[in-house]
Amino acid sequence: MPPLSKEELWSSGKDETVEVNQRALIDKILARYSGEHTIFRELLQNADDAGAEHVQVKFYTEAGLEALEKGEGPSKLPDAKKDMMHRYVVCNDGIPFRQQDWQRLKKIAEGNPDEEKIGAFGVGFYSLWSVCDDPFVESGDRWMGFYWKDGKDQLLARSGDLPPSASASSAEATLTGHPWTSFSMSLREPSLLEGPLDLARFFITSITFMRTVRKIDMLVDGVKVLEVEKTVKGKSKVTKKGLRTSSTNGMMAVQGVDATGMVITAKVMQWLSATGFVPPPLPQAIAQLAKPAKGFASMLASSFFGRNSPAPAVAAPPPPPPAPEDPFEITTLHRDIQIYQADIKVSVSPAFGRELERATKKAPPTRMPASVVFSRGEADEEAKTEDGSPAAKDIGGVFGGLCPPLESEKSAKVFIGQATSQTTGIGGHLAARFIPTVERESIDLVDRHVSYWNRELLWIGGYLSRLIYELEMQELRTAWLATSNKPEDKDARDRILKRGLHALRFFTFKTTTPSNVVGQEMESAFYGCATDNRTFPIISVAGILPISEVRMPSADLQRFLPDLPVVTPSTIDEAPKSIARLRERSLLREVTFDDVVRQLNDRPLTEVEMISCLTWWQGIASMEGANISVRNKLLEAAILIQDNGKVLPLSTVQTFVKPHNAIIPPDMPLPDHTLPYSITKDLKANSIYIIFGWTELSVLQYVTFLINPPLSNTPQASAETDIRTSPEFAEKVLGMLGRAWANLAANQQTAIALELKDVPCIPTKAGFKKPSEAYFEKNLLFADLPTIALPKGTAIKGGMEKMLLAIGVRKTVDLQLVFSRLVGGGSWTCQDLMKYLVSVKDSLSDDELKRLKQTAAFPLEIESPDDGSKKPVIRQKPFQLYEPVQAMRDLGLPLLDWGEGKWRSNSEEAKLLFTLGLRRFPPIDVLLGIAAGRPPANEKALQYLLSNTHNHYPMFRSEAFSEVAFIPATTYVGDNILAKPGRVFTNPQCSILGFSVAQPTVATPENAAKLGIQSDPPMDQLIEALKANVTRDTAKAKKIFEYMSTRLGHSLSGTIDTLRAFPFIPVTSSNGDVNFYRSNQVYFVTKDGGEDLFKSAFTFVDFGERANIFLRYCGVRSEPSVKDIAVLLMSEPHKMLEQAGSAEKYLDQLRLLAANWMMFDQSTRTAMKTTPFLLASQRVPSKKSAKKLLSSWTGGGEENEYEREWVLCRAADVSVVDSVTLLQYFGQYILAAPEEHILEEFYTSLGARSLTSFVKRQYISDSPSPHPSDHAQALRRHVLERLTIFLAEARRKQSEYTSENLSKEGNFTIQEVRELKVKYTYKNGKNEHYHYEILYATASRGRGIGKSIILTISTTAQMDDYDIASSLCDILLKSPKADDALLLYSILSTPLMALKKRGFNVDRILNLQKEEKLRIQAERKKQQADSVPISQGPAPEKSNHNAVIGQKRMSVDNTSLSSTTTVNDEKDTSSIKSKHGLLDRFRRKSISKSPSMPGGFGADIMNQLKASGSPAWGGASHGMPPSGPSYSSGTATGMGGFVPPNWNTRRPTDMNDIRNTVQKALDASRPEKGTQINDSRQAVRDVSESQDTYCDTTAQADLVRVIGAESTVGLNIWVPRDVPNQSTFLMDKLDVSRRFSTHILLPICKTFNLAPEVMNVFWDHAGPLIAFNRGGTIFCNARYYQAWHDKQVQDGQTSEAFISWYFSIAHELAHNLESAHNAAHEFYFSSIAEEYLIRFIEMLSSHARPDLAQQHLLD
Repeated sequence: MPPLSKEELWSSGKDETVEVNQRALIDKILARYSGEHTIFRELLQNADDAGAEHVQVKFYTEAGLEALEKGEGPSKLPDAKKDMMHRYVVCNDGIPFRQQDWQRLKKIAEGNPDEEKIGAFGVGFYSLWSVCDDPFVESGDRWMGFYWKDGKDQLLARSGDLPPSASASSAEATLTGHPWTSFSMSLREPSLLEGPLDLARFFITSITFMRTVRKIDMLVDGVKVLEVEKTVKGKSKVTKKGLRTSSTNGMMAVQGVDATGMVITAKVMQWLSATGFVPPPLPQAIAQLAKPAKGFASMLASSFFGRNSPAPAVAAPPPPPPAPEDPFEITTLHRDIQIYQADIKVSVSPAFGRELERATKKAPPTRMPASVVFSRGEADEEAKTEDGSPAAKDIGGVFGGLCPPLESEKSAKVFIGQATSQTTGIGGHLAARFIPTVERESIDLVDRHVSYWNRELLWIGGYLSRLIYELEMQELRTAWLATSNKPEDKDARDRILKRGLHALRFFTFKTTTPSNVVGQEMESAFYGCATDNRTFPIISVAGILPISEVRMPSADLQRFLPDLPVVTPSTIDEAPKSIARLRERSLLREVTFDDVVRQLNDRPLTEVEMISCLTWWQGIASMEGANISVRNKLLEAAILIQDNGKVLPLSTVQTFVKPHNAIIPPDMPLPDHTLPYSITKDLKANSIYIIFGWTELSVLQYVTFLINPPLSNTPQASAETDIRTSPEFAEKVLGMLGRAWANLAANQQTAIALELKDVPCIPTKAGFKKPSEAYFEKNLLFADLPTIALPKGTAIKGGMEKMLLAIGVRKTVDLQLVFSRLVGGGSWTCQDLMKYLVSVKDSLSDDELKRLKQTAAFPLEIESPDDGSKKPVIRQKPFQLYEPVQAMRDLGLPLLDWGEGKWRSNSEEAKLLFTLGLRRFPPIDVLLGIAAGRPPANEKALQYLLSNTHNHYPMFRSEAFSEVAFIPATTYVGDNILAKPGRVFTNPQCSILGFSVAQPTVATPENAAKLGIQSDPPMDQLIEALKANVTRDTAKAKKIFEYMSTRLGHSLSGTIDTLRAFPFIPVTSSNGDVNFYRSNQVYFVTKDGGEDLFKSAFTFVDFGERANIFLRYCGVRSEPSVKDIAVLLMSEPHKMLEQAGSAEKYLDQLRLLAANWMMFDQSTRTAMKTTPFLLASQRVPSKKSAKKLLSSWTGGGEENEYEREWVLCRAADVSVVDSVTLLQYFGQYILAAPEEHILEEFYTSLGARSLTSFVKRQYISDSPSPHPSDHAQALRRHVLERLTIFLAEARRKQSEYTSENLSKEGNFTIQEVRELKVKYTYKNGKNEHYHYEILYATASRGRGIGKSIILTISTTAQMDDYDIASSLCDILLKSPKADDALLLYSILSTPLMALKKRGFNVDRILNLQKEEKLRIQAERKKQQADSVPISQGPAPEKSNHNAVIGQKRMSVDNTSLSSTTTVNDEKDTSSIKSKHGLLDRFRRKSISKSPSMPGGFGADIMNQLKASGSPAWGGASHGMPPSGPSYSSGTATGMGGFVPPNWNTRRPTDMNDIRNTVQKALDASRPEKGTQINDSRQAVRDVSESQDTYCDTTAQADLVRVIGAESTVGLNIWVPRDVPNQSTFLMDKLDVSRRFSTHILLPICKTFNLAPEVMNVFWDHAGPLIAFNRGGTIFCNARYYQAWHDKQVQDGQTSEAFISWYFSIAHELAHNLESAHNAAHEFYFSSIAEEYLIRFIEMLSSHARPDLAQQHLLD
């Protein structure tokens, strides 16, 4: 029953009252306001809503109350620190309470519905309960008091009329004329009056924004201690253009703004001011930092002078006691404030108005005000006394709440009638019709519509703030413009800036509390209400300007741009938050480059300002955007006025004098394009060019400036600064050059020398000379030369000397003169010449050194003539001669003739000679030329090279001289030669290929490394040598190959590729001839002799392990490739088949080709398709009926009349067997491909066709029966039921048919015919063959538009579920596969519970059957009540569907196919018992003996056999049963105990047919070809030890074969794969396996005529598997044999083992015909066991003692 809905539950309920604890509600919620002065705030607000103008707040002590009751006037004031207050009374002169007001007063949460009133929630009055329990209200002529009933939780109100005397009392007159309304509170607990002065400040602040109240009095015991009154001073309309007046969403629009001046006057009694303000809470203590209290210098001073601690201060005398004060003295104060009030027009949609009214219980107003208090911060706004003097700080603090000081911790508040706890974020209060939270402490920003209203109102607050700021700044700007820059106006301008700063600080938005949204919204409106924020006014050093004209200050810029308008420093310091906000909004910007350019265009800069300008630009030039064009703008705008009055635009400057370390003195004249040193001296020299583009005024430029007009070489030149005429100026210039010379670059030195070369600028004794004409004074060979004469006698040394030498001033006499006068004359030897040159070498110019190097002035050493005559002098250039040492002399090189003196290589003369080019050792090419010559010089040259490689020839590489033969070597025939580099090697083994080997003197590792001799030739040279030296000598070839194998690791991958196509491998043929083969033509000999099959077709070689490594690298393979084998098989198929020795070995090669089919190219594939090299089988009549060509398992022949013959053929002639049935029909006419998946695909790829493609089928039947029988209807229900399962499978959901559609009437029908045949026609070319078969069922599509199926069944044929499944799959599925028919067959023939166990969803079917079963039982009970007993005798047969008379009906279990089953009575069953005979005895014996042993069958199977109701089940006299469940009289039967209704029981099936079927089961057995079993579930069935899971399909076996059938054991032995050591595992199991095989299984195989290869023995660790059938192969578990029978067999008792395993094997053989455990399997098992029972008895008798065998059989 479904659960009831909420509405149904609600209708059945009843109402109950919700009760409220009023005391808890008031105490815990309504009276617990968090703000200060809550009671007075609420009562003041009520007074304002009532239109009161005067409010009095009275406090009474106990004495005051007594005096009041006695009617006595006030006598004295209480002590505020001691006397307790007992009563509060608040009076106002507002409109007296009306009736509705009295009603609302006693109702909680019923606020004032008037939209003009502030009160909205109706809970403010209940704040009085925070101090009292019984407030009392008097108004008009009525009163009302409140009290707790019985002192408990129920609050009651009592009211009544006031007597006339009370209303006409002599109280103070009211301002409005209304009588006083009073609220009296007798305090629950008397308490001190805390903070009276703070309360006074609260009253002063509150009165500011009250609409009607203009006077508040505070009385203590009847004494008026405070009187506050506000008056309006002036009122004016204000406006400002550029501001939007409508809120963001348009709900509120400002219609106008009034600026009102207001004066607040307060009369404060001395008693009140003496109480003082409550001090603020102390700040949290800050932990003292661990740092010294005094500086380091102070500490030193204290140590030195002994002042470790301060001297004790002299105690000041106590102040005199203050004069007594009169507590009744009154001080009158007043304070001016400015209030800006906006008139707001409200426009809300009706929907929004309703939502707002729902939240506030009042309609939103159409017009309302909003006000902001503003203070200018001037002195005249401070609190003053009546005489105008500033009020004392303590008493003046009562005005502190009006405009809190900007620097104080107190913040301005939002007023909703009265102040709330919400701060505004600015310096002034904001009063508006905000909607508060219930406690009225903050604005409600949670409720959606209320929040929307409040945010719009906050926009108005931001607008008012911006308006006030704009007006204030506008006034200040006008005042600024009225002043000037004169000193007398400085104070006025300072005051203006101060007021402007105050306004900016006043409207600096701080973080607001408790909600920060308030400040955010107001600030957003502050900036958002302006149409253009660039006009935002702000104070600057230039006055009040729009913010777009004001910039942030920069100290660097102000040094040279003093007129730039920037924010004042005080603004930066005192209003940092405002500045940050303006910068965040991109309103206030830094100074831009354009600002600088504009300022520079306005006026020129002084030298000091220009230095600051250039320094500034240096600092920012590296920033992004400071490119050349920007720099040029700066330089074009800047103009310099020098101190001498000269104007220099920076755009004309090109050079500058280097700051610091300046080369050019400041007092020397400069070019016009050079910036003065006074400007550049403070700049960074290394960045001037990068930043400004100016280059340093180089010395070369300056020299050029000095020697050209206007400074020189012109009549207008000044004599004082002309380098050609003024010796003093020339000396000054030369001195400058001398100082700078060392730091000048070489090219500049050269350029300066060229500039001065022809300028007479050197003052000499003979006047001004060109540099090349002037001489130094020292070391001259001649005295008549012009020497330098400087006026001031400047010393010529250091830089000056080097400079003069560089520009051409001579220090020595010209060498040509020396050669011509001294050397040429013969007076000087080589040694004399070198001594002179050494003495003057420092003064020799580069040109002179070059001339010396090319002068042939040095003698060649020659031998003296034999006749003793004088040697001739042959002079050569220095680089043509060698150092005169013995090593060079041994090499036969030309030497310098040094004369008689001893040659010293480290002397100064030798060093100069080496500088001039004298050679110390021969160049490498000269040395190698000598080494390639004749001995002994060549040997000495080679030895010199080896000894001096590191010293003189470190870069020597022999490969650079590959054509010079200088390396001593030995050829492969033993000749000594000089070999070229790269053609000689150190490894003697390479000589076998004709290479030369280095001689031992150079073959050492050190010398070989120096000469670059490799140990072996490169692989490419070895390959070429191998090609050139192929040998027929296999021994030599082996050595060559072995050597080559050592070089494989030093070759590139593609080096040997050229060798693969070259015939270099010698092979000796059978007749002794030696032929050469390529590497891809030969193969290696294998150790196992696997090449025997191809020995005659391929060439095999073996050169040894090392040599074979090289050959393998060259491409020799271990075995022929797949393509090689394919070509060979195609070329000589008959020879290869003969050489293979058997078809199986030939098929192995075909399998190899099939596995590598994708590797063949297209040409090979084409050839394979047309070549007859494939092996196919043909069924031919058997030559010997008792013996087959192959083993009995290879083909299921009929009575052994056919055998298989293998033939070679083309693929087009082969048929791929895709139907075993068609193979049986037409096997003798076709060439069948091997029945292996890989070969079938291979044959198909080559062009073979499937067998079914050659066969056509034609169905033949008679006319269908017009009325379906009960059997047909039952079959229809059964098939539809099982199709529900079949079509629900995922991969069959694409079928066009559904079980629901087929179940509809007419969509699936069964028609019955008497006979149904099919004609198979095999046609291949012109040959045609026919075969006829009787079918049980076929299916066809119905006629018409809809999707209907007609299933036609035969009433005479044997029932076959597979026929039904196969024919239906052809219709139901678009692309049926073989496993589809098998699956449907299994579903049709398997009980539902078995299907459920296999994972099929059969619950829905079982539920339907259960309902049908209950319905039938109910009908049966009704029929039994109305029926008569059924006769037991036979009745005449009406049709072939009612074969049994006098049947009993019984309901079936869940394994049945329908709801009922029919069984024969007991009498018929007895006949079956007698016919089963001996077989039943074996079963009963086996069951009673061991229910779990193999061969023992469950009682359910025996009972089904017993319950068989037809003679057709009586042994061998009946026909074959169907392969699945059958039907009788339209109802389904059990698994095995029923009579098939369609069997023709009149004529029993021939016994020969049954025997043929049994023989087929045995012929289907075949041996296991593999050596591993990964999954025993490939088996048809297995046998389990458990009786409940007799054949467990889920058990698995992972086995590997370890012993073959050819062993002494006799059968294949299998063990688990996970056994680590198979020998150890089988050590104690071999004898058991042998006994099991030879004593038990082999005799049973002989009994069944089975080949021994069919039977296998396996071992496992654990599990239920006893035996299983895997693809026709039988596996028996030796572990169970060992446990049950091995001990008996060892004792000679084999009978029990024989009987057990005989029936187990018969059971597994039956699985060759039927996979399921059903009636068919039971029938086949019985037939097999009975067929061979006689032979089994004979075998049992021969192996066992007769008495024991007979006993087993008869038991």
